[in-house]
Amino acid sequence: MRRKLPPLNALLAFDAAARSENFTAAARELNVAQPAISRHIANLERWLDLDLFDRSGSVPRLTDAGIYLADVTSGVFDRIELAVETVPRRRSDEVVIGASFGIMHMWLMPRLTKMRAATTGILNFVTADDYAELARAQIDGFIRFTTGEETSGLSDFLFPEQCYVLASPEFLEAHPELDAEDLAGTLRPEWLLDHGDPYDAGWMTWTIWYALHGRQAPDPHLWREVRSYPAMLDMVTHGEGVAIGSVGLDDEYIKKGQLRRLGPVFGRPKHGYQLSYSKEALERPAFANIRKALLDSVA
Repeated sequence: MRRKLPPLNALLAFDAAARSENFTAAARELNVAQPAISRHIANLERWLDLDLFDRSGSVPRLTDAGIYLADVTSGVFDRIELAVETVPRRRSDEVVIGASFGIMHMWLMPRLTKMRAATTGILNFVTADDYAELARAQIDGFIRFTTGEETSGLSDFLFPEQCYVLASPEFLEAHPELDAEDLAGTLRPEWLLDHGDPYDAGWMTWTIWYALHGRQAPDPHLWREVRSYPAMLDMVTHGEGVAIGSVGLDDEYIKKGQLRRLGPVFGRPKHGYQLSYSKEALERPAFANIRKALLDSVA
């Protein structure tokens, strides 16, 4: 709905005149001729159908209506002035990348050195598991899980969904009944640690895993949900249970021997992670360089 506002130039002129109760002083403040102040205030009075100044004496004085409006306009313009001074500003060479906490911690941070080498500007990050929150943030691009069905904006596919069941060497030694060749038949519900998918991003969960293996998933109340993906993998390394890991996110744990991948790799077509961004972001050299560094890291 269109706002029902009087002419803003007239309000500015009135505000200046009301604060000094002097049309000439208001003209000097706004760097205009004194007759311009008189015309603006006359236009505002016609728009309101009210007298804002009493001109019966040698010096114009605010009427009761003028005093009321002056109090309102002064407060509003004070707030606008403060907001303009404090509004967040970004440098032209600043790049802000968004991602879930898991991607930030396990995929982006190992690439931080290459990303910083790609720009002489500022590199900042925003984390949120809710992609809608990232889409609303003031960022240049964000890394998200994709099901291959997203159609808005520009994007680059980074790496596909490649999952394994993960367990620590100590857990496997303590539970020799767990058969890597028959995971669906030998996994116990109380062993399962699950990240869940609270924002319907399409992430792999135990419910989906069992369906892919042609089995009915156990009652979710029988396993434990851990909303932080890095914390979940840390729990697995300490023998707290087993979880679904993703190639690209659990690599460091595997290299260090803290976790083992069980059974064959599994994933869904077109599922994986992508870098999403706008055409305007791509036109900024600072972001274009960071994008290239990320794509080179997965080439």
